[in-house]
Amino acid sequence: MISIVSLNNKRSWQSVLFEKIIHSLPLVKDERKKNNFDKAMIDSETPYQLPKNVKKQFNIHNINGLDGPTFELLPRNEKFSKTIYYLHGGAYWWQPFFLHFRMLQNIANQNQARIIIPIYPKSPRYTADDVFPYILNNYKTAVKKFHLMSSALTLMGDSAGGGLCLSLLQLLENEKIDKPSKVILFSPWLDISNSNPDMKSIQPKDPLLNIEALAYQGDVYSGTFNTNSPLISPINADFSKFPPVYIFSGSHDILYADVKRLSHKSNKNVNYYIFPKMDHVFIAFPIPESEKALEIVTRIISEQSAV
Repeated sequence: MISIVSLNNKRSWQSVLFEKIIHSLPLVKDERKKNNFDKAMIDSETPYQLPKNVKKQFNIHNINGLDGPTFELLPRNEKFSKTIYYLHGGAYWWQPFFLHFRMLQNIANQNQARIIIPIYPKSPRYTADDVFPYILNNYKTAVKKFHLMSSALTLMGDSAGGGLCLSLLQLLENEKIDKPSKVILFSPWLDISNSNPDMKSIQPKDPLLNIEALAYQGDVYSGTFNTNSPLISPINADFSKFPPVYIFSGSHDILYADVKRLSHKSNKNVNYYIFPKMDHVFIAFPIPESEKALEIVTRIISEQSAV
């Protein structure tokens, strides 16, 4: 199912302003440059610490007993009846941003949901060869620790984290482990080769991502895997083996090109919510369109049983 979602067929002035602000900031980094690469290497080797402003502003706590840093974000009122396992984006190189935590706090509050957030190893020091066994073990340990029923668990992620969600589903399939009941993806990175020619027509409208720089990051992350491997580029995976998948994407995002390509395949269990003129992971922005998207997310999550 493909749904085109807009606000009275118009774009909010807040989203226009926010996009202009993003365009004015030097946010797009080329990790191929030595200085950027060297800094990224240091960052990927440095143990993750939750930023002080995140600890202060959000109801988030460290979870003991899981490999690597993993956090539990709870609703403000501490009451929850649902669980979300969330894989954050960042091109497989970057740690979660402040806007990630802001969005997740909103999702937790609106859905009475506990959100489990693993901080998986990052490139360039680590690759998919390290990330796959890590995230599989982290997921299995979390399910066991919290006695989670797969039928009552939502898998969720954005950008690279969205791609990693689909990688995790394949790893679970390979080990004959029950999968979560549903998967919700925000602007997922489906093909790390960035070889879709339709990306070029979107590039001038995308203030956040660069085709060549992002493809380089994906190539480094792929490690010993071929970039066409379904585990690395899940657009090539068999979606019929997945639980229901819900994809949110904006047409000002170069990754929308592959979302559109995926929609042309006959995957009956994949649902698409396309927001015209929205940017990459717009759902994390403080704009009316993200509020609309989060309303849809709440409807999707409410369909699952409580834990």
